[in-house]
Amino acid sequence: MIGGRALRLGAYASTWLIWGSTYIAIKWAVQTVPPFLTVALRSLAAGLILLAWARLRGDQAPTRAQWMAAVGAGALYFLIGHGGLFWAEQRVASGPAALMIATEHFWVVLIAWILPGGKAPSRRAALGIGIGLLGVGMLTMGGSREGGLDAVGTVVLLVAAAAWAAGSIYFTGARRPASPLYASGMPLVMGGALLLGASAAAGETARVQAADFTPLAIGSLLYLVIFGSVIAFTAFTWLVETDGPSRAGSYAYINPFVAVILGWALADEALTPRMLIAGAAIVLAVVLIVRGTHAQAPSQPPAPATPRRAGRLAEREA
Repeated sequence: MIGGRALRLGAYASTWLIWGSTYIAIKWAVQTVPPFLTVALRSLAAGLILLAWARLRGDQAPTRAQWMAAVGAGALYFLIGHGGLFWAEQRVASGPAALMIATEHFWVVLIAWILPGGKAPSRRAALGIGIGLLGVGMLTMGGSREGGLDAVGTVVLLVAAAAWAAGSIYFTGARRPASPLYASGMPLVMGGALLLGASAAAGETARVQAADFTPLAIGSLLYLVIFGSVIAFTAFTWLVETDGPSRAGSYAYINPFVAVILGWALADEALTPRMLIAGAAIVLAVVLIVRGTHAQAPSQPPAPATPRRAGRLAEREA
């Protein structure tokens, strides 16, 4: 039981802290490497590592239907989600962009609610969402110095947030392989391939040069691959399956706070009392959402309660 709780805490810490730190790595990478190509290389490299690891471990091979589902998940998570985010940040300041992406929780709740058999969020979870968005708003909107919101960029950001939320709900149950390595690697590879096509269509691959891959860009890309995708995305997909997409998406409130702290520590950016208050609101929101949201059951029928599975279920209920 203790080991299971430690594993869950480590998984949450990965999505909260690592994904929060990727903002500065992304900023450094896209200074010289085009955005779609950056995301494509990150996704493909991380996905291939995970697939090779799963094959070497002898994990159960995914079915054809699961590969097809991975194409849809890759399109939602990475082509539309990450691709839209990276593209829109060329037109929208980073603060407002973070706030728009934080609307992912609204999309998760809305999609889960309107699905057949869906339930409305608890009052505690709804309160947490409201406090979290207020905190993100305090943290990001007031400190933007890069101008107002671009209408097209804002719409793209909202679509990106909705796509990631839809992917969190879609790629579960029977669509998701039993192996967490396959479950993480397949959408990464499929999404990376789609992003590579988008990069070529946008003309990025034609104009990029070897000199664009500076030591800083390469180091940032390696960090994004190993930590941002291999470790954190694997943790995220496991949390979606075990705790449900709403709890797994709690990183949306922590990431901006982590990004601000790292900006202050590594880039000499200001850290104001307003930012500290916003950070406290964000942490409170995470506590309310985690405690107020019940884990969502997989969409497939429950498997027979083997001793190993029964132990996991008992641990989850504890």
